Amino acid sequence: MVRYGRGEDGVYRDPIPFVVRIRMVLILLLLVGAIAFLAVRGCRASAAVAPAQGPVRISCVGDSITYGFGLADREHECWTFLLEGRLPEGSSVGNYGVSGSCAMSGGYYPWTRTAQSHAFWEAEEDVVILMLGTNDVADSAWDAGAFEQSFEELVDRILAKPGHPRLVIMLPPHVFASPTMDERLESEAIPAMQRVAERSDAGIVDLYTLTDSHPAWFDDGLHPNAEGNEAIEAAVAEALGI
Repeated sequence: MVRYGRGEDGVYRDPIPFVVRIRMVLILLLLVGAIAFLAVRGCRASAAVAPAQGPVRISCVGDSITYGFGLADREHECWTFLLEGRLPEGSSVGNYGVSGSCAMSGGYYPWTRTAQSHAFWEAEEDVVILMLGTNDVADSAWDAGAFEQSFEELVDRILAKPGHPRLVIMLPPHVFASPTMDERLESEAIPAMQRVAERSDAGIVDLYTLTDSHPAWFDDGLHPNAEGNEAIEAAVAEALGI
């Protein structure tokens, strides 16, 4: 029988072979690394958007895509209405979308100067969903730097609201009606919004990628139809964890 420990001959006999010990150490390091990765990933997700576990108040800021322009029954087909129907009882979704509005303070129709904007600043909510940018890339005053600055100022102001609501930034969908607008949206506006989102630790819902191969969701190539609104609502609900 082999006795482990230091024997009479002075030789130490390890109950676990050296090769097996190395394997155990490697497995342990892999497990620690995996746990750390999942923990960091989970923290980042929860910092942006936590799952709705009770009544939640949501405010939706945006342009005609948020307003529901072009829908036959806007009040029942718009993604904001569909979202409210999925939320826990007692929840509410405020639609502050204004057709034609933009993020740039120097644009032709800044959202911050609308009546809906004034109502939004008086409202209280747990989550704000922000989607602007489509009209900005159509503006003759378009300037990528000015857009990013205005967008960040709006984001900072939203985050500073009483109660400090969580923020979700929606990257606008494809503009199938105008290749020029679409190219500007993809190459300039969306990267700017992504940078702002990263700096503000906001969540992101990427509607541009979502709509990439679905032109049928847009009857006029710009505004999502009922099917498109259903797809948008599903993406938002997934981001909110509901």
